[in-house]
Amino acid sequence: MLRRTAIWLLLCMLIGVAHASSLCVNAPGVVALTDNRGVEVIENGRFEVLFTVRDGALYAAGRRGAYRLYDVAGRPLGDVEFSMIDDVGEALLFRQGAFYGAMNAAGEIVIPAQWTQLTPNGAGGWLALESDPLDEQPDEIVCIDAQGEARQTGVYCVGGLSRVSGGRMPYLDSDGRYGALDESGAIAVEGNWLYMDSFSNGLAKVAGQEGMGVIDSGGRVVIGPVFRWLERSAAMIAAWDGENIEIYGPRGGQRRARLPGRALEIALTGDYLAVVYDGRTCLYNAYGRLLRQSQGAVSYAPGTRGQLIASDGSWGEKCQQLVNPDGSKASGMFQQLLPLCAERYAFLEMKGEDYESEVLGTVQTAWDYAGCRYGLMDGRGRILISAKYREIRALSSDRLLLIGDDRTQIADRNGVVMKTWITPETTESSREAAE
Repeated sequence: MLRRTAIWLLLCMLIGVAHASSLCVNAPGVVALTDNRGVEVIENGRFEVLFTVRDGALYAAGRRGAYRLYDVAGRPLGDVEFSMIDDVGEALLFRQGAFYGAMNAAGEIVIPAQWTQLTPNGAGGWLALESDPLDEQPDEIVCIDAQGEARQTGVYCVGGLSRVSGGRMPYLDSDGRYGALDESGAIAVEGNWLYMDSFSNGLAKVAGQEGMGVIDSGGRVVIGPVFRWLERSAAMIAAWDGENIEIYGPRGGQRRARLPGRALEIALTGDYLAVVYDGRTCLYNAYGRLLRQSQGAVSYAPGTRGQLIASDGSWGEKCQQLVNPDGSKASGMFQQLLPLCAERYAFLEMKGEDYESEVLGTVQTAWDYAGCRYGLMDGRGRILISAKYREIRALSSDRLLLIGDDRTQIADRNGVVMKTWITPETTESSREAAE
């Protein structure tokens, strides 16, 4: 009896995991919702369009431009038809015609679609506009509380609303200057700036007459606005004054390091800073430590689990490779690498033919784009699937979508196929139309 009970509990756990991990499949010839094993929950062909609203929980389906809300089991929620929907955390923002409203996760309307713009204020309420945000006239901001009661704030903006983060929303005032509002729509930072980015970790990037800097949520200057270039990530704030590069902490804005030397190009990629000097490229961590130095100009893009994709050539050449978080090489060279899910990448193989360009006076390469095929590899450059698919996408942290010439498949992160749809061979033009 105990053994049967244990088996029954294990099956319930497995069913629960599979049910919670639904996969939204959109590919030429396939529009379906499946569980984690590839079993169809919303069968292929039932809807023209299907997309994820809240991962593992809510989905929108219907014909193009007219959708309804569905749960993870494929059941309809509510009877609201919408042309757009966005999960904004507190609720689901949706659009009907030219107006915005909000519904809860059960598909019930909490804010009727009567606002020309609507954004959550981070405190259970909303900020909204009821006039045209695209005309040249300033628009009064309306505050809607958690009970749905609306009141005029007496504050006017130009160009519409942005997102509230950290209790602040950057806005452009009637005088054409940037300031910030609090969650009630009241002015928290006076309009003194030529530009203001969203707040993160209590700080916002601003631009003044002399350059770029950083302020806190009270409007106090944390990093003086004197820099030609300034960018932020979750790991650091990097700034360049034309001579030196300075690295600051992302929360308090304390200076961590100064990098001397005249930079030609600077790029902030997540936890890393890439600086191109004359004849070399240096890769630094968030504290200014040199991780990697390469000859020539090298660009970096985010990989998975802290890895980077380094590129030092032209499109089509075997010029891309993986780099580990410590700056060491993780793979050989490929024509193109695309991050998928944890420690998994799609790699491209494509043939080309050299020709003499009379216009440029150099040898150029004509690439066979129709013959492009993708394979699957891990974070150490080991090939798991040879290059035979038109496209490979990540469906979740451990499921992939493999799109071939005549079939679309769901596979696990090692390339083991668990679901196959046979589809007619699709031309490039029909694929573009489907997408």
